[in-house]
Amino acid sequence: MVERVSRWRSPRWSLGATAVAVLLTAWAGSPPGGYYGVALVAFLAWAVAAVLWLTALGAAMVALPAPFLAHVRRLWPFLVVPALAVATGTALETGLARRVAFEAHRSALSALVAEAAATPDPRIVDRRVGLHLVRSTRVDPATGCTLMTVEDAGFLDSRGYAHCPNGAPPNVVEADVVTYQPIDGPWYEFSLVW
Repeated sequence: MVERVSRWRSPRWSLGATAVAVLLTAWAGSPPGGYYGVALVAFLAWAVAAVLWLTALGAAMVALPAPFLAHVRRLWPFLVVPALAVATGTALETGLARRVAFEAHRSALSALVAEAAATPDPRIVDRRVGLHLVRSTRVDPATGCTLMTVEDAGFLDSRGYAHCPNGAPPNVVEADVVTYQPIDGPWYEFSLVW
């Protein structure tokens, strides 16, 4: 019975749950606009990690011998979970997670652009590119941009990567609104809001 109680004083359960939450959060933030469904699962994983962390921290604090303040330094492992939460939030907010995901996918996206340019019908559908499923790839003849729509990216709009060798065209305002955000060189994130 004593062994079971001591397990709850350890932060290992909350660290495991936090690791899952960090991975899900990084995956959710990897494409332009993010994966909405994965973000909801990541939020749930963070909630589970927080409950486990608070439970373990409370059990560890209750188990500290008197005087309490003399033994508080034993609780330092519990600082890892909040540090991971802050680091993950910072990586998302600064765009670091999305930038790393783009760099990891750059060569495969470039190969897809080359394939689309080499075929008479430049429309390619349902192609797996690393973590992303590129739902459609098409070359816009008016702008010369190759638009690669990532499945499930964004919430209600279509989002993805655009390769524009001549630079991004001005944001189009017609029936649909297409906006471009620069990534690096001829690469942009595009959003089609309808």
